[in-house]
Amino acid sequence: MSGTKRLPAGRPRKASQRRAKSAAQPHAPIVRSWNPGESLFWKGRAGIFRRDVGDGEHAEIVIAERTYRVQISELT
Repeated sequence: MSGTKRLPAGRPRKASQRRAKSAAQPHAPIVRSWNPGESLFWKGRAGIFRRDVGDGEHAEIVIAERTYRVQISELT
């Protein structure tokens, strides 16, 4: 029976399982890449992206001459 999906043991599927569609795989979230010097907003304040810390979660930003270490997911 070519073209039919069987169970791992080789037995055919039940009638209720034959037309079942597989669940859609969730897509990975799109992560924006920031470049040094880019303008951004964090908690309603305008700032400038300085650098990615390197752990994949945090970045350094500058707002009004102060440097903050924030989570990249919080930046807009």
